[in-house]
Amino acid sequence: MDTLLLQPGQDHLERIAKTSDPLRGIIELVWNSLDGDALEVAVQFDRTPLGGLQTIRVVDDGTGMRSEALRTEFHQLGESWKKSAPRTPKYGRAMHGKEGRGRLRFFSLAGLAVWNSTYKTPDGIQRVTAKIEASKLGRCDVEDSTVTEEGVGTGTVAELSRLKETFDWLVSRDAFLVFSATFAPYVLQYPNVAILYNGEKIVPSSSVRTEAELPVGPIEGLKEPVNDLRLKVIEWNGAIQDRRIYLGTDEGIALASQAAGVTAPGFDFSAYAYSSFFQKMHDLNMLEMGDLTDPDLQLILNHVRGSLTDYFRTRQSQNAVGLIDELKAEGAYPYEGDPKNDVEIKERQVFEIATYAVSSYSKTFKRADVSMRRMTLTLLREAIRHNPESITMILKAIVDLPKNKQDEFSSLLEKTNLGNIISASSLIADRVTALEVIKGMVFDPSRRITTKERGELDVIVQSNTWIFGEEFHISLPEIGLTRVMQRVSEEMGGTRRREKVTTPDGLIGRADAFLGRVIPYPDQNHKEFLLLELKRPSVIVGRKEIDQLESYAVAITGQPEYQDNSTSWTFFLMTTAIDPKQMHRVTQANRPPGLFLEMARAKVWIKTWGEVLRNAEARIRFIQDQLKIEVSDQEIERRITELRGSILKQKPDNREVA
Repeated sequence: MDTLLLQPGQDHLERIAKTSDPLRGIIELVWNSLDGDALEVAVQFDRTPLGGLQTIRVVDDGTGMRSEALRTEFHQLGESWKKSAPRTPKYGRAMHGKEGRGRLRFFSLAGLAVWNSTYKTPDGIQRVTAKIEASKLGRCDVEDSTVTEEGVGTGTVAELSRLKETFDWLVSRDAFLVFSATFAPYVLQYPNVAILYNGEKIVPSSSVRTEAELPVGPIEGLKEPVNDLRLKVIEWNGAIQDRRIYLGTDEGIALASQAAGVTAPGFDFSAYAYSSFFQKMHDLNMLEMGDLTDPDLQLILNHVRGSLTDYFRTRQSQNAVGLIDELKAEGAYPYEGDPKNDVEIKERQVFEIATYAVSSYSKTFKRADVSMRRMTLTLLREAIRHNPESITMILKAIVDLPKNKQDEFSSLLEKTNLGNIISASSLIADRVTALEVIKGMVFDPSRRITTKERGELDVIVQSNTWIFGEEFHISLPEIGLTRVMQRVSEEMGGTRRREKVTTPDGLIGRADAFLGRVIPYPDQNHKEFLLLELKRPSVIVGRKEIDQLESYAVAITGQPEYQDNSTSWTFFLMTTAIDPKQMHRVTQANRPPGLFLEMARAKVWIKTWGEVLRNAEARIRFIQDQLKIEVSDQEIERRITELRGSILKQKPDNREVA
């Protein structure tokens, strides 16, 4: 018996041999069998009487390892005979291992590895046995013998014993699926090869839904160009828990793998990237490093993931086409007409992807009638458009979508920023429309004569308080001053006040709108409030209207709640035009235009709609231009008609509804 000694120390060999993935050690042994021209390889698990794993064997019918070749191979590290043999000797198949490290991968699994290999010689079948202890990776005991048994063919049995853990996962269905995904491209490339795992044969032809070669363009930023990158994706019929990108050099050869890191709701897939670059990284033992410290490797993997993301986005849209046609035909599709711009196109793409996911996984949705499906899809559309954060809740509560599918779709929106783009564009579109509607009400000669401040103008202002600033969070419609003060007391944490608030002349004033905000301030009780007084567009504001607003300011700020705090008030009188005789009150020296009264706790302004709307437009103009959102005259007219219909209960022809 001979003893072969490796020069590197045990700690160095352990670093080379160690893997965090126990299945990886078995996979390396299978690759060794395939490199040995095996036509059949079987991974077998022996159990103890109590059902636990006892030994793991990889059995093949290859040409076997000749004694002299084994002695040379196991005596050195990093100088495998495979480096000079790009193809297997007998069948000319692509070769996997070239570094001579695969045999050491057993270290993370077992305390002992034994190889029994039989091979042909002119004198008959010979056997060579090699043993390596995990505690002495640099030592390999080798023994030769002559085979005397009848009917023994060539091949190798690698047996791992004294297992370091229970490794129950290795005999699970998930382990088989990961194992199958690793070798499926190889079996597709070489269909005469049979690979079995725990008694089950890998049959990719029955498991593959579709496969595709993906285009890969140039990769920018690399230290050295990579021009031979190829990318293939296989979609599986069954569920696969661990979606991965397998990295190799030749078709079907996987040197290592990384988590896919690609959002693709509804797809079970494996991706295969091939390049000579991966062989270089494999030689440096860097392909499986979790942190991927090589910058070029990071760039290439990011490029591969980007290509996969584009591919599955297209596949999702393709899968949704037939379903969307059905929903349109039955009247459940909540959109009408064609998209008006690029943002609407993206919104519908995301909606259709979500709809496909819902239809594929929700039995509740499938069984629902048309009206219920339309309601569900309308809620989904509104969530995508206005509040992407609520999508997960809707998918869970309404359509009972599985949690992993909810998370995938939410991740799709988050990673692509589509949710933010769509919700932002919808927000801006609504604001642009609101501005155009208000401008039509107060400036258009054909509308301003009939527009009323109560029931029309105040309603749209209540829905669009952002016109006066984004910070106001309290909003009450047309109310009396007493109710205003009750609301202020509540906001300031006081008891509900019962005293009536009247103007200095004893009248009960009524404001058209009341807004409030809380701002950062040393005094936490500090509040700022805004009270609006709207005048119909046909009214020219004069002394009477200005005096009325001043009396409101005196009445409000004179309340005892404000005697010992810094709470401040702003009063706006909104108008289209100001009586020239009152302009001296509106344009005073050393005051901004419009500020006609400045009190200890209040500022009273006369604001024209032109000034307010110009400021509001300026805040959103840039985003509007970027999103290319336009509002037609028909849209403005439709919004005004809807407003009157909802508030005044009028039909489009203005006849009263009974």
